[in-house]
Amino acid sequence: MKPFLLLIGGFLTLSLAQSAPEGKLTVDGQPVKLTHVFAYSTEGFFDKKKDDTIVILADRAIADAQLRDDFALRSMAEQGKLIFIRETINSGGQIVNFLIGNKAFKALPSGGSTEHVFEGKIEGASIAGKVRTKGEQSFFGTKYEYEVSFKSAVRAKASR
Repeated sequence: MKPFLLLIGGFLTLSLAQSAPEGKLTVDGQPVKLTHVFAYSTEGFFDKKKDDTIVILADRAIADAQLRDDFALRSMAEQGKLIFIRETINSGGQIVNFLIGNKAFKALPSGGSTEHVFEGKIEGASIAGKVRTKGEQSFFGTKYEYEVSFKSAVRAKASR
């Protein structure tokens, strides 16, 4: 009976620590409400001694098998099956890498930029705050901007 209660308790903790994000991604004037948030720890992008947190904000649920698979996320976006923002946030709260998934782009915007901002905090196994662009951005002629508030439990690093 105790393992069952631990499982239920863990599920309740995860679900209470997560809420639907509030905000949208606008690409070429077309706003999309982002309704799902996922977060997980990963090895540091620049500093391998400190973990980063990956936050994915999406317009629909993403299967666990696809969540950590950039190729799958990119493929779904290019096919019009998923719209998302993926942020890599370091332990200091700075976005060190981003990826925007939307079929409207000729190529998906990604990289590092001081024009993408995280305002919030990472505490233990949770992250909360807001991600946004500093105004409208352009990538190969396609304009975009976003502002999304969220709260999520942070899943552990994937085992190797």
